[in-house]
Amino acid sequence: MAKSNYEDTNVASIIAAGCSFDGSISVKGSIRVDGEFKGKLTVSETLVVGKSGKLDAEVETQRAAIAGNIKGEINAQDGVKLQAGSHFEGNIYTKNLVIEEGVYFDGGCWRSVESRKSLQGGKMTAQKSSGAPQAPSQKDQRKETASTS
Repeated sequence: MAKSNYEDTNVASIIAAGCSFDGSISVKGSIRVDGEFKGKLTVSETLVVGKSGKLDAEVETQRAAIAGNIKGEINAQDGVKLQAGSHFEGNIYTKNLVIEEGVYFDGGCWRSVESRKSLQGGKMTAQKSSGAPQAPSQKDQRKETASTS
């Protein structure tokens, strides 16, 4: 995915630094967030989160370029780019994910919500039916560590 897809120059909506918003926003076009946003954000094109931007949100968008902080969930049809210095906690659903060096990422990434659901259900079924050895659970690992100490 070309860099220009993530850095939309036709941003019509802005939540500026020093501004905060709590609620739900639906944007036709792109939006840049340099302030604080909490809630649900639906963007038809590109979400850009500047270095000072802070989101605690559920996001639906075509693509996202993140340089600030996000806690929540992003569902981006085309892709997500986590830029150096960004901080992300939550889940990402997208076809393309770019994580630059220096990003804090704590969460998961799936191609879609549906693929996550099928992996969760399918993985357990496949392991049980295949007869393949399963990795020990965290509980089993703790028991093993405690008994060898």
